[in-house]
Amino acid sequence: MYKKLTPEDYITSSIIRFGSHDKYIQEKILVDFFVIKGNMKIAEGLRNYIKKHLKELKSMPKIRLLDVGPAIGAITTMLALQELDRCGLLEKTQVYLADVSQRVIDKTREGDFYFPKAIINSLLKRKIMKKLKNLKGYVCSASNLPFKNDYFDIAVAGFLFNNLHNQTKFSSAKQIERVIKKNGFIGIADQWFRDYKKEYCAEHANDVIPLAYESIMSMDKILKFFTSTYIRERSRLKDVSKENYYYFCGEKR
Repeated sequence: MYKKLTPEDYITSSIIRFGSHDKYIQEKILVDFFVIKGNMKIAEGLRNYIKKHLKELKSMPKIRLLDVGPAIGAITTMLALQELDRCGLLEKTQVYLADVSQRVIDKTREGDFYFPKAIINSLLKRKIMKKLKNLKGYVCSASNLPFKNDYFDIAVAGFLFNNLHNQTKFSSAKQIERVIKKNGFIGIADQWFRDYKKEYCAEHANDVIPLAYESIMSMDKILKFFTSTYIRERSRLKDVSKENYYYFCGEKR
């Protein structure tokens, strides 16, 4: 399991771990509940952003939302859509998914996953599934997003960076900033363990779903990559090691 890693290991890691499991969200909740908590923090940050920019958002003919590395079910996107619906912005939102796996895009578009009623209002299921059915999907790497500069209003990446090779983390952060409009929302969450191998790998060594190849990086290091983002909300450092995740949300300068 701890062989010398290659870029390919990181590119395929999430696909190997969960890509063959149709019920991705339920599997992920069982293995890593902190992932759900981190994504909900992104949603909370988006809620605050919407309140601040509500007048401007309502005046837009269309809101473009990008989810980078969504995995099957695009849970980060669904939580974001729920927040947009609170203020009557769901209908004008166009969803874009960027992932290295065509399967992730197809399964999400087809609705071939369990709808997580525990965290998403079941009354929104029809509207959210319609949005996912009409999503625009792109098979690409996070470090080379095929979009114009300043194209999106909202960008989210829930637990993306731990699945990226260290050599591509910086370029992926800069790509996310590049495609977001000025004052647009950026929400990031990722995992953190003080001792990844002893704390996390040992705990999940015998899981039915094998561990992915991951390269975790601290919040402070990732934050340094987002030099064009004004950070408005973030995890408290003393909470990160206890929670096993961190998040930060902000606006592009």
